[in-house]
Amino acid sequence: MTMQKHQKQYVQRAVFTRKGALSYIGHLDLMRTFERAIRRAELPILYSQGYNPRPMMVFALPLGVGIHTEGDVVDVPMSVPVDPDEFISKVNAELPVDLKILSSISIPEPKDSLMSIVAAADYRIEANGIGTVASKILDFEEVITTKKSKGKIITVDIRDLILDVNTIDDDSIVLKVAAGSSKNLRPDVFMNALCSSVNYDKESALDATVTRTALYCNCEGKLVGIA
Repeated sequence: MTMQKHQKQYVQRAVFTRKGALSYIGHLDLMRTFERAIRRAELPILYSQGYNPRPMMVFALPLGVGIHTEGDVVDVPMSVPVDPDEFISKVNAELPVDLKILSSISIPEPKDSLMSIVAAADYRIEANGIGTVASKILDFEEVITTKKSKGKIITVDIRDLILDVNTIDDDSIVLKVAAGSSKNLRPDVFMNALCSSVNYDKESALDATVTRTALYCNCEGKLVGIA
């Protein structure tokens, strides 16, 4: 087997926002949307090697359908250095309404994949009366709920995945949860647990608006914002 030559990467680490109708597309469609915009912008993105080359991009944490974001992160490797301001303006000019890059920085080729370093996430959840009951879940030693895994409904204890609940007002909270490849708590699973644990209204849970506001990595035992 022939070893493939390593391609030197000049990475743009970009923070983007997704809202409105674009929040209802799947992760693969989101990737294709970015790929198409970068190609149309004629930027020197690196492609994977092999029989079916694809533009190389790494998203920090796939977004669920229906979840907005104010600060998600994607690494876009380039074959040559690119000025961050040029990257932002050219890509934004090709992206659809409701999907925009907010900022970007040039970073050295990372030793670890962006996806592999994610440890936690913040979600702002807006729903009728959620601020009056959500923090009660922190008093429980166990939070038992169900979720779908590999096509099956399983029962799980998610208490250790709930890191914090901060009340903004009666109808909104910021939820901090474990997130990433090893441990990950989806907002919908938390909402299910809220209904079963503190009798939160199921209709209000279904009508909740969820926005991911921050992603964190673990740096020497402390959670630090990725971007």
